Amino acid sequence: MTIRLSRRALKDIEDIRAYTLEHWAVEQWLHYFAGLSAAMERIGEDPNCGRPRDLMLKGMRSLPHEKHVIFFLPAKAGGGGAAILRIVHQRRNLAALKYYEDLDG
Repeated sequence: MTIRLSRRALKDIEDIRAYTLEHWAVEQWLHYFAGLSAAMERIGEDPNCGRPRDLMLKGMRSLPHEKHVIFFLPAKAGGGGAAILRIVHQRRNLAALKYYEDLDG
Protein backbone atom coordinates (compact mmCIF):
# COMPACT_ATOMS: atom_id res chain seq x y z
CA MET A 1 0.00 0.00 0.00
CA THR A 2 1.21 3.51 -0.79
CA ILE A 3 1.90 5.93 2.04
CA ARG A 4 1.97 9.68 1.49
CA LEU A 5 3.43 12.20 3.91
CA SER A 6 2.05 15.70 4.25
CA ARG A 7 4.37 18.70 4.31
CA ARG A 8 3.69 18.98 8.03
CA ALA A 9 4.67 15.33 8.59
CA LEU A 10 7.91 15.85 6.66
CA LYS A 11 8.63 18.93 8.79
CA ASP A 12 7.83 16.93 11.93
CA ILE A 13 10.36 14.26 10.87
CA GLU A 14 12.99 16.92 10.22
CA ASP A 15 12.34 18.48 13.64
CA ILE A 16 12.64 15.07 15.33
CA ARG A 17 15.89 14.43 13.43
CA ALA A 18 17.39 17.79 14.38
CA TYR A 19 16.44 17.40 18.06
CA THR A 20 17.79 13.85 18.24
CA LEU A 21 21.09 14.79 16.59
CA GLU A 22 21.47 17.80 18.88
CA HIS A 23 20.82 15.86 22.09
CA TRP A 24 22.11 12.38 21.27
CA ALA A 25 23.91 11.05 18.20
CA VAL A 26 23.52 9.86 14.64
CA GLU A 27 23.16 6.26 15.80
CA GLN A 28 20.17 7.18 18.00
CA TRP A 29 18.54 9.02 15.08
CA LEU A 30 19.03 6.05 12.75
CA HIS A 31 17.54 3.70 15.37
CA TYR A 32 14.56 5.99 16.02
CA PHE A 33 13.93 6.62 12.32
CA ALA A 34 13.97 2.87 11.64
CA GLY A 35 11.22 2.49 14.24
CA LEU A 36 9.19 5.36 12.75
CA SER A 37 9.56 3.79 9.31
CA ALA A 38 8.37 0.42 10.61
CA ALA A 39 5.33 2.09 12.21
CA MET A 40 4.50 3.84 8.93
CA GLU A 41 4.87 0.52 7.07
CA ARG A 42 2.40 -1.00 9.53
CA ILE A 43 -0.05 1.81 8.70
CA GLY A 44 0.41 1.03 5.01
CA GLU A 45 -0.27 -2.66 5.60
CA ASP A 46 -3.18 -2.15 8.00
CA PRO A 47 -4.69 1.33 7.56
CA ASN A 48 -7.27 0.57 10.26
CA CYS A 49 -4.63 0.00 12.93
CA GLY A 50 -4.26 2.38 15.81
CA ARG A 51 -6.85 4.49 17.55
CA PRO A 52 -9.73 6.46 15.99
CA ARG A 53 -9.37 10.25 16.36
CA ASP A 54 -12.67 11.36 14.83
CA LEU A 55 -13.11 14.07 17.45
CA MET A 56 -10.04 15.86 16.06
CA LEU A 57 -10.63 15.13 12.36
CA LYS A 58 -13.22 12.80 10.86
CA GLY A 59 -11.61 9.57 9.69
CA MET A 60 -8.24 10.30 11.31
CA ARG A 61 -6.45 7.62 13.32
CA SER A 62 -3.28 7.55 15.39
CA LEU A 63 -0.55 5.05 16.12
CA PRO A 64 2.03 5.60 18.89
CA HIS A 65 5.73 5.07 18.36
CA GLU A 66 7.84 5.43 21.50
CA LYS A 67 7.54 9.13 22.50
CA HIS A 68 5.67 10.21 19.35
CA VAL A 69 2.19 9.77 17.92
CA ILE A 70 1.64 9.30 14.18
CA PHE A 71 -1.64 10.79 12.94
CA PHE A 72 -2.96 9.50 9.62
CA LEU A 73 -5.92 9.06 7.34
CA PRO A 74 -6.53 5.48 6.21
CA ALA A 75 -6.38 4.65 2.51
CA LYS A 76 -10.10 5.15 1.90
CA ALA A 77 -10.21 8.54 3.62
CA GLY A 78 -6.78 9.54 2.29
CA GLY A 79 -7.71 9.24 -1.38
CA GLY A 80 -5.67 6.21 -2.46
CA GLY A 81 -2.88 5.50 -0.01
CA ALA A 82 -2.68 6.13 3.68
CA ALA A 83 -1.80 9.75 4.38
CA ILE A 84 0.50 10.53 7.30
CA LEU A 85 -0.65 13.94 8.55
CA ARG A 86 1.54 14.61 11.60
CA ILE A 87 4.17 12.96 13.79
CA VAL A 88 4.20 14.74 17.14
CA HIS A 89 5.61 14.25 20.61
CA GLN A 90 3.11 12.71 23.03
CA ARG A 91 3.38 15.69 25.38
CA ARG A 92 2.17 18.21 22.80
CA ASN A 93 -1.35 19.62 23.08
CA LEU A 94 -2.71 17.28 20.40
CA ALA A 95 -6.14 18.91 20.17
CA ALA A 96 -4.57 22.31 19.41
CA LEU A 97 -2.56 21.13 16.39
CA LYS A 98 -3.51 21.47 12.73
CA TYR A 99 -3.71 18.15 10.95
CA TYR A 100 -5.19 18.78 7.54
CA GLU A 101 -3.50 20.42 4.60
CA ASP A 102 -2.93 19.89 0.91
CA LEU A 103 -1.24 16.48 0.66
CA ASP A 104 0.54 17.15 -2.63
CA GLY A 105 3.77 17.93 -0.77
